[in-house]
Amino acid sequence: MTKFFGLLKGIYRKPVEFICGSLMVAITGVVFLQVVSRYVFRHPFDWPEELARFLFVWVALLGAALALKRGAHFSIEALVNRFSKRWKLFMALFIHSLLGIFILIVTIKGFELALRIREQLSSGMEISMTFPYLAVPVSFAIMFKYILSDIYELIKKERYSER
Repeated sequence: MTKFFGLLKGIYRKPVEFICGSLMVAITGVVFLQVVSRYVFRHPFDWPEELARFLFVWVALLGAALALKRGAHFSIEALVNRFSKRWKLFMALFIHSLLGIFILIVTIKGFELALRIREQLSSGMEISMTFPYLAVPVSFAIMFKYILSDIYELIKKERYSER
């Protein structure tokens, strides 16, 4: 029973990681279904390939949000490392603020596009293209939350360094 509560605690604390893992399991199952239907039954389904593609887009964008949270994106710090500690903090705040503005714009425009395209249907599954297009604004909204959290931590660090 404690393992079950441990799992629930992990889902609560790390929902994006859980969703990415679940989507990867779903992609594996859908691709396996497509392979079996094509090569074993000789009658492939129309929809698994398209669903796997849509799920992969979601995993990639949610994974980008996780990479942002963990600071795993590529960065060149040769110039910044030459600055004083105070200037490094200022540059980090400046870069995070610019990134936050960009992420917010992409989030807003992504939602607008996802809503505008709601009448278009996908060719294989015949679902609204809003669902795959929502991967962009949802992932970028998560990134925005992470950026705001980073900015807050940088400001908190700035305040403590002044004392």
